[in-house]
Amino acid sequence: MLRELIETFQDRVDLPIEIDEIRDAIIALGFQDKIILSAEDLDTGVLKGAYYQWREQRGVYGEPVWTSLVVYPEGESIENQRLICAKELIHICDRSVVKARSPDAVLDLAKKLVGPFEAPNGDFADIMAATDKLAQYQSMNLLFPIAARKLARERIENGMADLARIADWAVLPATSIAMLLDEAWDDVSEVMIAIGNGEPF
Repeated sequence: MLRELIETFQDRVDLPIEIDEIRDAIIALGFQDKIILSAEDLDTGVLKGAYYQWREQRGVYGEPVWTSLVVYPEGESIENQRLICAKELIHICDRSVVKARSPDAVLDLAKKLVGPFEAPNGDFADIMAATDKLAQYQSMNLLFPIAARKLARERIENGMADLARIADWAVLPATSIAMLLDEAWDDVSEVMIAIGNGEPF
């Protein structure tokens, strides 16, 4: 599932990849029937984004519609909003998503996401936090596809662009672009895609 979504964009060099395009691709690939994106006033010290899924019944005899709502903070920069939305959209494609089953689990997750792991053996909140961080890195392959990364490396090498210009082109934070332009990223991202797709690596 995840690989199929990421491969939809891998030859793209016309950036930015819009969040609406990713949403539409998820629907076209049949992972979801309907996705709603909603900017909200969030306390980003606790939660930077979330998604909710449910089935809508359309009429007595209608087929249920598998729906997701992606919530992201309206006060963040456009670059960070794009990262947050893409990460939440990746969760929709997770083969098996670890979900919070109670308000306490949501609070535990929030604590884990804003700080380092505390339990050496891991617990439910650790697993959710790791899943969230993995989705964040996986989503970068959607927003800055391999063809665009190759072109960006060539432009920097030839002196035609610098990191700031590439970040503006992709509409991503410069710190993320620096990581993605490291050639080692291609191998690391392949492992993360394989994990997300349930493939051996």
